[in-house]
Amino acid sequence: MKNLNIFSYLINRFLRVKKIYLSIIGLRRFFIKSPGLTLVGVGPGDPMLLTIAAVNSIKKATLIAYPISSYQTKSMAAEIASSWIKNKKKLELIFPMVKNLDLLSEAWISASHKLAKAVLNGEKVVFLCQGDSSLYATSSYLLIYIKSLYPECPITVIPGINSFSLAAAIGQLPLSLQTETLLISPVPESKFSLENILDECINSERTLVLLKLGSKWEWVRSVLEEKGLLEKTLVAQKLGFSDQQLSKGIDTLSEQISYFSLLIIRPTDFSKYYKK
Repeated sequence: MKNLNIFSYLINRFLRVKKIYLSIIGLRRFFIKSPGLTLVGVGPGDPMLLTIAAVNSIKKATLIAYPISSYQTKSMAAEIASSWIKNKKKLELIFPMVKNLDLLSEAWISASHKLAKAVLNGEKVVFLCQGDSSLYATSSYLLIYIKSLYPECPITVIPGINSFSLAAAIGQLPLSLQTETLLISPVPESKFSLENILDECINSERTLVLLKLGSKWEWVRSVLEEKGLLEKTLVAQKLGFSDQQLSKGIDTLSEQISYFSLLIIRPTDFSKYYKK
């Protein structure tokens, strides 16, 4: 009888402890963590350009995820936000630098599973994305896949300053005025395609932003020279970093360009907007 009472006491104590534990877990999940995924744009490179919303989201996160191209490389997005993620739990997600859509899809799906699983386990996850979170961004693919595969997963998107806005600000170059239009595009793969785009921009008072310049500058420069646009081209390199450079196209030689570069080409001047 005595042994039975002791056994009953232990069982009741166990159940009580378990109930308290589950209550704590519930409170931790729903009142402290508020599980969810936030896709955060961290800007082009300068940590000072992170928005207040971005910093606040990072501070509140319990898990920081970010993209890498391989386990031997660093994440530029993580480097930009390094001051705020030092003591955070981290999740590296591999997105290979390839053009094969099947391989990329596998990476997007794998990352989506990992992020959604973390959220469903009660984590408040932030995924860091260089630049803006909705423009040529890895986070956009994650948004598409997670909304499809895990519709119950709460998602928030926080925008970031994009590279060409920073270039325009540093270069003091208005991108578009009044009825003018703006075209944002990766550098075309062929000279013919670029010529067509440039002709359209010249004829329609359209400012052109070309991203992902990389090793294409030599032939792009020759096309701009043929069109008489080198003087009207702003070349921006390594924006947001200590060694950033801005120069006119005519002053930028082929061998001087870095991989992280963009062009802003404005075919028309501002003469019609002011009186002399």
